[in-house]
Amino acid sequence: MDFAAAAKVALEERANLISEVRSVEADTTLSDAEKRERVEKIDRDVIRLEAEARDAVERGEREAEVRALAKRAGGLVLPGDPEARQGERDEAAELRALARGEVAGVDFDLRTAQSKNAANAGNTYGTTFVAQVIEAMRERSDFFSKARTLTTGSGESLEYPVKNGRPTASQVDENTAYGKSDGSWTKTNIGAYKYGVIVEATQEIVDDSQLDILGILAQDAGESVADKVMADLLTGDGSGKPFGWITRSTGAVNAADLSKVTTDDLIDLQHSILKPYRRNAAFMTSDSAIRNFRKLKDANGNYIWQPSVQAGAPDMILGTAVMTDPNVKTSGAGAKVLVYGDPSKYLIRQVKSLRVVRSDEYGYDRDVVAFKVTWRGSGDLFDLASVKALTVTA
Repeated sequence: MDFAAAAKVALEERANLISEVRSVEADTTLSDAEKRERVEKIDRDVIRLEAEARDAVERGEREAEVRALAKRAGGLVLPGDPEARQGERDEAAELRALARGEVAGVDFDLRTAQSKNAANAGNTYGTTFVAQVIEAMRERSDFFSKARTLTTGSGESLEYPVKNGRPTASQVDENTAYGKSDGSWTKTNIGAYKYGVIVEATQEIVDDSQLDILGILAQDAGESVADKVMADLLTGDGSGKPFGWITRSTGAVNAADLSKVTTDDLIDLQHSILKPYRRNAAFMTSDSAIRNFRKLKDANGNYIWQPSVQAGAPDMILGTAVMTDPNVKTSGAGAKVLVYGDPSKYLIRQVKSLRVVRSDEYGYDRDVVAFKVTWRGSGDLFDLASVKALTVTA
């Protein structure tokens, strides 16, 4: 099956439906109730097509990885084998050795994890175990791949400068001393919090040579750890957890509730941060709030929402990429329903490596093998002027 073609067809149909929404809205022969009914039906089809495109891409990636693993299967060797390929680390072989109990644990350096970005599923390359875990974090939230990452060799608390304000320059007359204006700085302590999960596999499955242990661990462990890590990197309050990007954002625009947000509000939010920050800025909101923003129009009656027609490319609002994350609130007094800023001003601190350890005793009575996956790190915003939020009062 041509997964790339299937994804492309679904995305093209989705784009056509977006255009159909505009036609419905402009149709003066329809009542408001009829327009609303048709738009809601189209919205359901749009969501269905998005799911089809996503499923096609993910199935294509899995199929490509299976082909890559099959090609490599004949050359897999255990760590330490004299026939091991020089200069290339074989993580699949190491994990299989771990599964058989031949080694106690395996460390994977996050700095060396790489994955290929493909325009479609047809040219996707196989990824390493660590890259699969990191990719699960990216899939859970685009924020992970846009923030700045620092890997340290130990987990002691780091003092990191935080910029609160800029110095102010002034005109200087001849033979006159320059005025002094210090930027406003504070500091934050970025610690290292431990996140982890235990995943199990029966001994029968471990002994099955056809099993893709690599894929199971990466999928289950990666998504589980990612959900918790990303929640704290976005909404953590800094007490025993990271300071979240959304938490650090300050309110710049306010609306009564999500349904009352206007196009002008989004423009005001964009211009609440300085132009240098806007070069790399992105919007972030929740999936459930997207429907409201998709219906906003400019002064000429054109929708400001620009749907993506290419797999992997983001949808746009006012020419700016839109990230979605379930941790963004949609209601409640003071809730930050839409955040706009430069994610690269947020620092994600990772400690050492991703750790995978096997235990035969954990599920001894059930004859299962347990794998413990651990990630240590934290995060904080180091330029407070780089992100603002649109809040609601109800």
